[in-house]
Amino acid sequence: MMFPNPESPPETVSINKAINTQEVAVKEKHARTCILGTHHEKGAQTFWSVVNRLPLSSNAVLCWKFCHVFHKLLRDGHPNVLKDSLRYRNELSDMSRMWGHLSEGYGQLCSIYLKLLRTKMEYHTKNPRFPGNLQMSDRQLDEAGESDVNNFFQLTVEMFDYLECELNLFQTVFNSLDMSRSVSVTAAGQCRLAPLIQVILDCSHLYDYTVKLLFKLHSCLPADTLQGHRDRFMEQFTKLKDLFYRSSNLQYFKRLIQIPQLPENPPNFLRASALSEHISPVVVIPAEASSPDSEPVLEKDDLMDMDASQQNLFDNKFDDIFGSSFSSDPFNFN
Repeated sequence: MMFPNPESPPETVSINKAINTQEVAVKEKHARTCILGTHHEKGAQTFWSVVNRLPLSSNAVLCWKFCHVFHKLLRDGHPNVLKDSLRYRNELSDMSRMWGHLSEGYGQLCSIYLKLLRTKMEYHTKNPRFPGNLQMSDRQLDEAGESDVNNFFQLTVEMFDYLECELNLFQTVFNSLDMSRSVSVTAAGQCRLAPLIQVILDCSHLYDYTVKLLFKLHSCLPADTLQGHRDRFMEQFTKLKDLFYRSSNLQYFKRLIQIPQLPENPPNFLRASALSEHISPVVVIPAEASSPDSEPVLEKDDLMDMDASQQNLFDNKFDDIFGSSFSSDPFNFN
């Protein structure tokens, strides 16, 4: 094992601790320091300088944990994380194709996750009004379409593509696990399941926005024109409803996240008044929740962890940026 230089900045140390070859979930404290580091330097230069030295193409677990941390940074890191990462999108695509040659295990998971991250980067580059964590008010969602029905039509298609990549990863992770066993309480199972918290957060917003945009489109365009949109929505609604339900029954998620359930029946877009019946799904991460410590013994590199004063400084700075209620992910619609 390579030990980080004890004199390295806390972010560099945490990146190396978060992204390693151990088949355990990324520790929340390390991911948290990585996120804070991007706000401190207003970008992701340090993150990529460390990641570029990691053998992501030769170790699938390492690559999987990179994907998880990078997903967190795209969602909650400084807005410049996206800009600083765009130069690496071709490398991510190449790596996705490379891992895609493996038909099972982490290789296939990495291939699909890398494709999702590339899609996420492209979506937010093309639609800069949408923040990485996808939290927007109704007014901001309206403004994103610039009062043009053609823009809303295209935006909905892009959201479908985005959500499809999220659902593909969601489903593939579940398919890779033996659900007949208590897999979610094992370190290996948690390693695969942990990134789904980010996926659940993304999916909740994307589902909510597609519902609202489809009602808007149906108020402007003939129903026949939108048959393809309704068909695609129905397919994604069915998948997401099932995945949310199955996730909520896994022991691993019960302490970490409150997963909303979708309604029994999909919205009826042909009845305009049905919009008033739509309830935005809200994902809540309890303030006291953190990734479970999967390793019963002290890691050697924990001996080189930042001292208590440094950690407290970072924790306080983190709360200054995000607020003490950062761990919840409510929808802030007007």
